[in-house]
Amino acid sequence: MKKVGIITFHRSHNCGSIMQAYALQKVLQTRYGIAPEFIDFSSPGQQKLYSVFSGDNSAKGILRNVGRAFIYNRLKKNQASYDRYIKKHLRLSSHAFTTNKELQEAHFGYDAYIAGSDQVWNIMIDDYDPAYFLNFVEKKKPKISYAASFGARRVSSNTNHPEAIRDMIRDFDHISVREPNGQKWLAEDFAIKSTVVLDPTLLIDGGDYCDGEESPTEHIKKDYIFIYAVSVSRKFEQRIQQLAREEGLKIVIWQPDTWLKMKGAAKGYILPKDENPGKYLWYIRHAKYVFTASFHGVIFCAQYRKNFWILYNKGMNYDKDDRILSLVDSLALSDRLLAEDDTEKDMRSAIDYTAYEKNLAKRRQQSFAFLDKAVKSV
Repeated sequence: MKKVGIITFHRSHNCGSIMQAYALQKVLQTRYGIAPEFIDFSSPGQQKLYSVFSGDNSAKGILRNVGRAFIYNRLKKNQASYDRYIKKHLRLSSHAFTTNKELQEAHFGYDAYIAGSDQVWNIMIDDYDPAYFLNFVEKKKPKISYAASFGARRVSSNTNHPEAIRDMIRDFDHISVREPNGQKWLAEDFAIKSTVVLDPTLLIDGGDYCDGEESPTEHIKKDYIFIYAVSVSRKFEQRIQQLAREEGLKIVIWQPDTWLKMKGAAKGYILPKDENPGKYLWYIRHAKYVFTASFHGVIFCAQYRKNFWILYNKGMNYDKDDRILSLVDSLALSDRLLAEDDTEKDMRSAIDYTAYEKNLAKRRQQSFAFLDKAVKSV
């Protein structure tokens, strides 16, 4: 059996990052009979990003740390829960790595290497490292990028040395990206051809995640609204509160920072006692309504055929960040975008997933066509 080494953000304490790794692992195993293994790399920047207290000394950073001090034990419990989930569900390399130098000195012995998915090619984030361009891989081994995302950060506009990134990408044998912007930038800036493919989480069906779900510790007696967004404006919150009152629903907030910002304790919002991707999936599957501003939040709502709304903000525009807009456009879900001042939409309106399923089938076919060709080189 061929062995493939994957490098991605599998160590991020972020549900979307972990579940895209989970999905790609499952596809490689079940469709291609490949033994995938995640190169257990996590840079100091990534570890700092997901630490309980940030090193941000700005007024905003200090305020965030003060708020987090009140739920320190819960946050530490969450970290342990994420790590257990990763260890249980992902096949990891026997050694862990924290620097590019360690990767370059290692002898992996994989038959091929895959970079992606997720924002592994976003050079502006704390997680970034040249390792995600597979700069440590020996020349003779096939290099594949699968659904690598630039995270709406054009390389040529954000570095003084774009040629270094260009040369690393040109060394790939098969190149695919997650967003049309990424394909456009590669072509215009570097004359590199690429294929737009689905995020791995869309390559399998909702039912394929059952073995990755976990029931939460707490028992919620009523139906509930699930909120998964970094921030929720007051206008959006008022709409959600109104819906909750009218239908007698509880409100569950996934992220501790969001719960703190929204003064969740004073308003009776539920914050899960501990978090990991399995519980995240469970909460989405069993919610009556979901409100999200997350790329993977949208995906899992669609995977579970939920009644959901996307909390639209100007940062989602095509000229800034096309991740969510390109996703919903390609899957016929644009009508689930909810603007702050849009009071015409009926929050209870159900989704007709007929067009979504048709578009998803077409895009899966295109994505598997890329993978079929790439895997032949392994």
